[in-house]
Amino acid sequence: MLADDDCLMIPYQIGDVFISHSQEETQEMLEEEIDTLESRVESIQRVSADLKVQLYAKFGRNINLEADES
Repeated sequence: MLADDDCLMIPYQIGDVFISHSQEETQEMLEEEIDTLESRVESIQRVSADLKVQLYAKFGRNINLEADES
């Protein structure tokens, strides 16, 4: 990703502390974090869609909900 050198240490901030990881460890940590965030986004989008269905069922077209941003 950044370089071919496997001994390159990358500083990674956790709270107020910086720790160093190899490029491979850093890449794995970032991929895990991305997966976690993507699953949270999907969960929030499902809840939002369910709420919109409930609101339209209750109020019909009398409400104007914002369009989905996909």
